[in-house]
Amino acid sequence: MKKLSTALIATALLVTSGCGSDDSDDTDATEPDASTPAPTSDSAPTADTTGRPPQAADVTLVLGTLGDDFYKAIECGARLQAEEMGVNLEIQAPTAFDATLQIPIVNAVTATQPDAIIIAPNDDTALFEPLKSAVDAGSELVLVDTNLADASIAAGHIGSDYVLYGEQGAQELARLIGGEGKVLGIFSPPGVSTNDLGRQGFTAEMENHPEIEVLEFEFSSGEAGKSAELVAAVLAANSDLAGVFTFNGGDAPGVVTTLSEADAADRVSFVSGDAQPFQVEQLKAGDVQALVIQQARTMGTLAVEYAVAAINGEEVPDETALPTVVGTVDNLEEPDVANNLYQGC
Repeated sequence: MKKLSTALIATALLVTSGCGSDDSDDTDATEPDASTPAPTSDSAPTADTTGRPPQAADVTLVLGTLGDDFYKAIECGARLQAEEMGVNLEIQAPTAFDATLQIPIVNAVTATQPDAIIIAPNDDTALFEPLKSAVDAGSELVLVDTNLADASIAAGHIGSDYVLYGEQGAQELARLIGGEGKVLGIFSPPGVSTNDLGRQGFTAEMENHPEIEVLEFEFSSGEAGKSAELVAAVLAANSDLAGVFTFNGGDAPGVVTTLSEADAADRVSFVSGDAQPFQVEQLKAGDVQALVIQQARTMGTLAVEYAVAAINGEEVPDETALPTVVGTVDNLEEPDVANNLYQGC
């Protein structure tokens, strides 16, 4: 497999509704037209005039966890692209976002020797050796969403611009609280690449707001019960808390519940990452004031394209970073927001 230099996609790739009932180098950026649906990647194989590979490729997609609408959206994009390209696609996922649950799945998938594995690794180091074994056994590897600390074994990685994600969360929170007050950020524990980068972006942006005090970060892996406990404890120690940001959408219900029970929802602004259906309803209800939205379905589309290209020995970008977009009640119907709300097929 050939590798291209880093490709930073700097404008939104819009995805049509399609589903039936739902440290980079300085290189030239790939900038698709934001007014059109996601294009077919230049690296996708074109073995014949239909764009299908000469033989159906066997690809397994290993998601971060079951039941999460973000991963359902990635799955939808992958399924639609696999059907378009004539790829045999299998889906696997652990019951929780936990590397100890994901590793046995990877080992089992490796034993089946698929042509390629697409995975959102649940830990940037713990998954390296299992995935290296898969590559050594002959499978191509494409990383989607989360990354590995050493991604040299992968054909490429498709994800969001996670630094921008954190920056946008901080910008919205600063705007909502008038540029002053105490704020809390809740992220996944260190070792989850997306959240590590998001904390960097959040911290860097908050340095532009000297009247804002950023409290010590708290950690939750998208668990509503955990985030509820964290916010309750922080509120008890900081009655003047002005804002909360959660990187992971799964934490949003816990924050909303705690703020409501503490009669603090009217004075504590809340911005969350992701755009799962329940979060959109929270946005409409005023329980959350803004969402930072990823292009999840586009990730799935590109992951399958890159996997087939790698199988065919064609060039694959080593890094593709999709921009995130901020959604509010005022722009919820705009295409770059509406087309990227998380939903399955």
